[in-house]
Amino acid sequence: MAEQPVFWLGGKPGKKAQQRQPPEAERYEPALREACTACGYDVDEYVAAQGGFGGWLAHLDRSGTRYRLFWSGKSRELKLEQFRERGGWQTVRESVTPDEGIPGFVDAVHTLLQSDAADSTS
Repeated sequence: MAEQPVFWLGGKPGKKAQQRQPPEAERYEPALREACTACGYDVDEYVAAQGGFGGWLAHLDRSGTRYRLFWSGKSRELKLEQFRERGGWQTVRESVTPDEGIPGFVDAVHTLLQSDAADSTS
């Protein structure tokens, strides 16, 4: 029987595994929650994505309607989507948003959500 290479789960014995660093977007949560609340949305949940592209997601509620707001680090798009009763999500508004850190995301969220509030009152 020929020798077969061995695959070690978690790395080779004796090597210390690198600990995962928390995603950068984890730090954005308080500021993004505040921005959403200032625009009339309640934040139910916030999730920061692991991985090379980054990204984050916030589940929102306004007047009994469910929304989700997310930024894709890969496509650099910020999207606001509304939940549909028959299932799935429908895009309400989106914009290309570069990663300029917390201040850039807060401004982009204000613009996106305030535009939505103006549209729903007209």
